[in-house]
Amino acid sequence: MKARIVLLTLFFAVQGMAQTFDFFKVQSVKYVDALPSRGADIFRKTFKQDANGRMVFLPYLEVTVRTEEGVRFDKVYVKVYYYDKDKVLIEKSEEPTPVLRGSANPQAMPVFFEKNKTETLYFIVPANVLSRTGWRAVAVFGDQQAAAASVWPSGLAETYFFPERAHLEKPNRSRREVVADPVVEYVVKTRNTQQPQITLFMRPPIGMTDVSGADGVLAICLLANRVEDIRRQLQTADSKDDVGGILRFAEKRNLVILCWGSSPLWDPGKNWDELDRETAKRTSDLFDDVAAAWARGVDDLSRRYGIPNKEFLLWGFSASAQYAKRLALRKPEYFLAAHIHISSSFDKPTPDAAQVLWCLTTGENDGGYERSLRFLTECRKMGYPILYKAIPGLGHSSHSTTDRLGAVFFDYALGLREERRGYEAFFGGTQRMVQNLRPWPISFREAEFVGDVVNQQLFRTTDEEAYVPEAFRIDIPTRLLAEAWEKEK
Repeated sequence: MKARIVLLTLFFAVQGMAQTFDFFKVQSVKYVDALPSRGADIFRKTFKQDANGRMVFLPYLEVTVRTEEGVRFDKVYVKVYYYDKDKVLIEKSEEPTPVLRGSANPQAMPVFFEKNKTETLYFIVPANVLSRTGWRAVAVFGDQQAAAASVWPSGLAETYFFPERAHLEKPNRSRREVVADPVVEYVVKTRNTQQPQITLFMRPPIGMTDVSGADGVLAICLLANRVEDIRRQLQTADSKDDVGGILRFAEKRNLVILCWGSSPLWDPGKNWDELDRETAKRTSDLFDDVAAAWARGVDDLSRRYGIPNKEFLLWGFSASAQYAKRLALRKPEYFLAAHIHISSSFDKPTPDAAQVLWCLTTGENDGGYERSLRFLTECRKMGYPILYKAIPGLGHSSHSTTDRLGAVFFDYALGLREERRGYEAFFGGTQRMVQNLRPWPISFREAEFVGDVVNQQLFRTTDEEAYVPEAFRIDIPTRLLAEAWEKEK
């Protein structure tokens, strides 16, 4: 109960007590018409390249704002209206100019406006405004309940006409719901100089105030090395790339997200069987330290907030897939299933990791394709329940088929939790459970379909022509998995 109370006070939606008439503040509006001496992230975005290839400075307005309580960026508007000396509207800017905000990608606004924290927003002044003398600007900050405004260089906002003026004059004084940043950040020391620490991020499903109501944990290793980039991806979860897709999957399945960034701790172009003995041992020992620190951090988060510390789904892409896979091989007791895409190098499979359900996807033109086949062969020798799909013609890239297969695979895995718990109880733990060198799920041992991973052919196990050479064969347990495996559109 205490952990739930701490969690609630830390980062979940609460009922705001502030009145709307002073909820928003526009503290200042400053016109910048010369290169500033500070703010590299600002002047990069206020230059453009002219026809001669030179960089030309673009004058801008610097608008500082704050809110009485926390609010998300997509719940508010920040606009600037430009007028001539007779207060006739010339132009408007519907949103701020993107700048670097501690992230690798420019952003117009912070994801969260924190309570009473001043934020600075930037608006490049349109050329047709600059060409006039005596122009003025009104900066407006608010939502559908209330707003604040300020005039540059001076004046009363109420004397200018703009659509949001009613929000200034007649604010809705009812109480509003406000939110805080739902992402929890936790740093774990590794005692290893090559990766001195791991920053773990935890985010519950949106609006959840008690994580015991979640249906599990989706662990994600991301390519981003900067904690700011990871935090922003978790805060927004609206990107159209692979990361956005897996975050939306977690939201739909009511899963807590556990996330961290990958780190290059090995040769990304070699398998375990391509390394000399000394290099292989040194690399393995290094990641043993990192994996142990990761496990300590997860256990700490579990104790603090009540999230599970087992039966995780695990996802990784490219270099983050290499990291995720090495982690699952060393700490399999934390994972129910792993989907790893275009991992160009592979570590040696471990017997205990046969307790994990594996989905390995890649492209036949990816540099690690042949290495992935060798990893598959070793896994099958150890009784891994493993799906494998290599997309013809695909290089080191994502693909709709692998995305779809991964989602169906994770749903399949979630449906096997009770079966796995039964095996663990019967065998007294997971280590004995995987010693018979056969996949533990009944649906794998009695698979409905078989696939030829080289020739991309799918057969029912009952078909007479279903013979597939052992080296090419994988078992595909269910019809839904078979349909996702076969489709390549």
